[in-house]
Amino acid sequence: MAKIKILVGTTYGTSQEVAEDCAAQLNALGHEACILRQPKYDEVVSNDPQVLLVCSATIGQGEVPDSLLPLYLELRDRFPLMPHASFALIARGDSSYEDFAEGGRQVADLLRELQLRELVPPLFLDACETMDPEAEVDAWVQGLAEVL
Repeated sequence: MAKIKILVGTTYGTSQEVAEDCAAQLNALGHEACILRQPKYDEVVSNDPQVLLVCSATIGQGEVPDSLLPLYLELRDRFPLMPHASFALIARGDSSYEDFAEGGRQVADLLRELQLRELVPPLFLDACETMDPEAEVDAWVQGLAEVL
């Protein structure tokens, strides 16, 4: 079973709820998932992380949320290659904006540059279409669990 660190980037709490749903489902499937609400560099790169699951909103004009931004900037600046680790992404946004889910996309792009392997295609949740993302998230987590 996999050890999964769930990195939360949220503004209004919805991505936090998504992260909690993911953790509960993954733990029920026998994995060890922990949520990092204000993820720090050392928490993420230490102890050889197996899997990072990013649950991120997008703020402003497509920026990474404040709770995830310090980690994002430190990873970008220190650039620790992590070819031994994998990641998956759930990104929330509003498709009525040009930069739909861009905050999550930026984090995923950086993780790819750091040589993390992407396990499954990202899940993009559109606030215009999906008021309660639980069913979509549950199905996506099942797919993720199959490749872990």
